Amino acid sequence: MDGMARTALIIGAGIGGLSTAQALQRHGWSVTVLERSGALPRSGTMLGMWPAALKALDDIGIGETRRHGEGWADITGATATALWTPAGRALLRRPGGVNLKMVSRPTLLATLSEGVDIAFGTPVSDPGQLENADLVVGADGTFSTTRQRIFGDRFRARPLGAVAWRGTIDGTVREYGETWAPGALFGITPAGPEATNWYASVRAPGTFEGPHLSHLKEHFGSWHNAIGEVLTRIDEDGILHHGLFETPRLPSFVNGNTALVGDAAHAMAPFLGRGACETLVDGAALGHAVTRPTGIDDGLANYDHRRRTQTQRLVRASRQVGKLAMLDTGSRARDAAIGAIGTVMMAKAGSH
Repeated sequence: MDGMARTALIIGAGIGGLSTAQALQRHGWSVTVLERSGALPRSGTMLGMWPAALKALDDIGIGETRRHGEGWADITGATATALWTPAGRALLRRPGGVNLKMVSRPTLLATLSEGVDIAFGTPVSDPGQLENADLVVGADGTFSTTRQRIFGDRFRARPLGAVAWRGTIDGTVREYGETWAPGALFGITPAGPEATNWYASVRAPGTFEGPHLSHLKEHFGSWHNAIGEVLTRIDEDGILHHGLFETPRLPSFVNGNTALVGDAAHAMAPFLGRGACETLVDGAALGHAVTRPTGIDDGLANYDHRRRTQTQRLVRASRQVGKLAMLDTGSRARDAAIGAIGTVMMAKAGSH
């Protein structure tokens, strides 16, 4: 292969596939992304970029100078948050001081797609389509056929017995935070200087039929005023709704010359807000790993070692946070404990 670029086929043009494409191209690979849909999505909520995700963007060539303009936002200053009961009693208040970069999902995908060869409308129906590539990347999401092909049906994504709604409303609100109740939660977060993200979840055996605003009002309409304010500003057309799933604990993220990234490797519940960020880290890590001078096989082993333990720990932690938030038995004791912690924190803050 002297003088020839190594080749990669990436299945899926989501955050994982496109970040991996950018990382590989930065290291001299020839990359093609195969995407079953006809175009990149044009809708999606704002995503908070944790420091590790910003570093990953730097590593794949999307530095600070490209993280500006429409779809990008900086959250800075005294953005206080709270944890409430449905009646509006604050169990815990956290002071401001937030510094967070946010980006809309469509903007992030558009940025990641720049300079990438994407074959839209190209599902992978035959493994023979992948035979001639030096590297195959399964970035085909929660219900990954690549994962199923490698590990079999017992590693299909498993339902968590809950569903979620989410969206963005115009303008800001007076208070941000989460509200926990038996079998349900509602969250409100900043989405930039002129927008607000909201999300909601309930335990349910399956998804709900639309229209969805009526379901939101049924479940959350009697909750406190901050949620009522958000509900009055939600546009039905902007509501996203889906079941919650997670990827079973895989024995490896690699098999032969194939690697899994993002939700194909570690789909997780949304309760930690880490899914998109960890997917970006996957892409940067894989691109770096397979350029190791010891070869692709060693690089894939390095990628698996670096990413599998951490992300599988986050999958478990996110599930546990969701269970804690929507706890039935023991919720009163939980609220009392959290309230006591909040009282101590307030007392300490007042003593300084």
